[in-house]
Parts: sequence; structure tokens; C-alpha cells
Amino acid sequence: MREFIEELFAKDNKIEFQYEDYEISFYAGRFKSYYLIFYIRTQEELIELWKKTSSIFKTIKQNEDIYNNNMDKNIVCVYCLNVSKEEYYETGKTGTISGLSKKISLIEEDLNFFTKHVFLYTDKMNDIANEYVGKFDALCDAYLTAENFEQYKNGIEESSIYDFLMNLFIKFPFLKIGEYMHRKQERQEYRAATSFVNEKIEKDKIDLGKMREIMDSVEQTYNIGTDDAIFKWIDNLDLEADEEELK
Repeated sequence: MREFIEELFAKDNKIEFQYEDYEISFYAGRFKSYYLIFYIRTQEELIELWKKTSSIFKTIKQNEDIYNNNMDKNIVCVYCLNVSKEEYYETGKTGTISGLSKKISLIEEDLNFFTKHVFLYTDKMNDIANEYVGKFDALCDAYLTAENFEQYKNGIEESSIYDFLMNLFIKFPFLKIGEYMHRKQERQEYRAATSFVNEKIEKDKIDLGKMREIMDSVEQTYNIGTDDAIFKWIDNLDLEADEEELK
């Protein structure tokens, strides 16, 4: 997961920083933002890190090689936590609040020193991340589809990769889902209206020759030569039908 996430950032924006023996990535983002990322495997480690918030921030401020005033209140700390499939989906069940959900709420509601996000992922999500290291655009193209969105609405367990992407966009705010969706729409091929009409005619096996004969007969009989006259004729047909229904 670390390789996948680090590839989301520009290599030149990497900040060399280490806190104790934790696995860490630290990057500068856009608009004077900073992302401090921890990769952890247990809930105990998550709580332990959260309790060290002040110590982590103090260590950053005391590091003259990396610290600048923009880091005050502009750091987003993301705890990437690998959890089991059962733990992951338990946090999303309605009507109940799991122990992990309570811990996440406690941590993310704490705004002291810097913003905090908990990014959960399963082994399956980790596998897909490893497959798409450095290929985030390709991952979005493959899974951000209308079909996957509909499936996602009906149940997240059947749409684990789509759910993984949605959480990435939420926990890493510099990723803009609108940019990926817009780019995808731009690549779509647009069809002329006539192509849809011709497709419908062919599907319904409409006899165009017969239709032209009927229209020519109508024009001659009712002296219809303009669009306004055609609409007026249609309105009269509706009126005659209503009067016949009332008899």
C-alpha cells in the first residue's frame, strides 16, 4: 500500500522525516498543504499513534531541515490501517457502532495539532493497490464506471474496489474525483441524434417508404406546409379525440 500511495504524490514533494520506528511517508501537497502518512496493522497501534499526536508535531517543529510555518494546522495525518474483511464491513453496518468505528470517530474528531483521517483497507484492496502502483489513472478508468456505481449503491461488499477508490478520494482530499469523471466523459464518443433515430427505425422495423406516403397524403389533404401547421393539425386531432371520448 505504501508504494501505491507514494505514487499519488510528486516525487519532488517528498519530505524526509522519521518518527520513532513507524513506517511513514511525508509529502508536500498543493496550496501549502502537507500529508503525513502512517502505515499500521493493528488497532492498538492506531490508538498509540493518536496519543502521540503532540509528540509527533513537536518532532516536526524541532526538525529545522523540514519545518516551516505553513505546517501549522496545514498537515493532514492519514493513518492507513490494514484490517480484516469482517472488521472493514462491520464499520459500515447500520444500526450498530463497532469498536473500530468508535475509535475512528474519536481520532477524526480530534483537531488538535493537525487534521486526522483513518484510511481502512483489506488484503483484497491491498492486492489491487499493488497491481496498480503508479497507474492510478488506469485504476480509475477501469473501476469508476456507471455499472460499478449502480452495484456500489446496492451493496459495498460486492464493489470493494469501487469502495476503495471512494475512500481514497475522501481521505486524501487532494485527489479530485470530479477531475477523473470529467476526463472520462470527455473521452466518450458522442453520437448524432440522427444515429439514434435510425437505430430506433431499424429496431422497430419501421417502413420509411410507407411513412412518407402517409405524410405526403396528410400534407395534401390538410394543406400542411409548415411546422406551425403540423402542430396545429396535431392539436386538432387531440381535440377531436377528446370530443369523441365525451360522447
